[in-house]
Amino acid sequence: MAVNYTGGTSNQTELERIQQEIYAESYTIRDGIIDIDQNHKNGADVYESSVSVTVSAATTSGVTATGDINMKVNKTGVPLVSFQYEDTFSEKALKGTRFERSMAAGAFNVDSSEFDQKVLIQVAPAIGEQVEGYIWNGSTAAQKVAIAALAPGAAQGSISAGAQALVAASPSNLFNSLTSTILYNTSNSKVVAGAGLGDYIKVPNIVAVTQTTIAQEYGKMYAVAPSKTINHTSEPPKIYAPLGDRQLIKLANNSIGAASNKNFVIEGFGATEKIYFNGIEICFVPLVGFRILSIPSYLKLLMDLTSDVSTLRVGQMSDGASDRYIKNIQTAATWVVGQKYITLYGG
Repeated sequence: MAVNYTGGTSNQTELERIQQEIYAESYTIRDGIIDIDQNHKNGADVYESSVSVTVSAATTSGVTATGDINMKVNKTGVPLVSFQYEDTFSEKALKGTRFERSMAAGAFNVDSSEFDQKVLIQVAPAIGEQVEGYIWNGSTAAQKVAIAALAPGAAQGSISAGAQALVAASPSNLFNSLTSTILYNTSNSKVVAGAGLGDYIKVPNIVAVTQTTIAQEYGKMYAVAPSKTINHTSEPPKIYAPLGDRQLIKLANNSIGAASNKNFVIEGFGATEKIYFNGIEICFVPLVGFRILSIPSYLKLLMDLTSDVSTLRVGQMSDGASDRYIKNIQTAATWVVGQKYITLYGG
């Protein structure tokens, strides 16, 4: 990786502040808006359980094996993927610039402490932004092939052609996003266990989401969501929506005309702002095309350590080289449980 500098090397006064790039907020992990489970090196066993009961008339006789209480436990092994960001770099291109002033004396010393503090420091948020995107959008090459091979249909229990198109157009990643995992997974807890279509709930008759239609489309998602999900008061559900929906919601809420209705509740401002639809909090994430209504703990990110996202190793190259190395390594996978309670808009 070359350090790219443009602008000439004249001796002029300069602005003290170096204007930095804006990086998207990476708050899926930071704020725990889904279930983040750590301490997995290369795989994890995920267990799901359920109990069904059948009533019968009371008797005074001894208890017999009736099969009226059915307890099920399923285990699915979920492999994790390790991935990295690495490169080497040299700051010798910065001689003759403001960064030269923080280089130690001696021809061999070309490391600039100011460069580290004001430019190199941006590597971590850039990685965080990309990983945040991978959590919500994209699939492995193998997953794309598997999803493309499914037979599309309009009914529940089939993938939509629109979902297949969104997956095909999404980034090819080293691990599957949550939307990709909802659509296709190997869970042994599904009605049809093993590799295949997920047990998610499809939203029928969707149209393009715009300022005019957004309230109507959110209403469709809310209407088909299971009542047990909507009324799960011990862990209320959330709606996970594309980042651009925040703008559409505010435009819709502030539309001009007698027929204008405020379908969304907006509380606070800036970092404290919260937006709700029918009492359900909306979390804005890097989804593309899809929207998810789910209990947060049913959406899982399995990792080794969450701190790996922002951990960088920077050091001097060996054999007397003046270059330095930089490296970040992570291990992760997405997973979903309780699939029949997850509503996927666009699925």
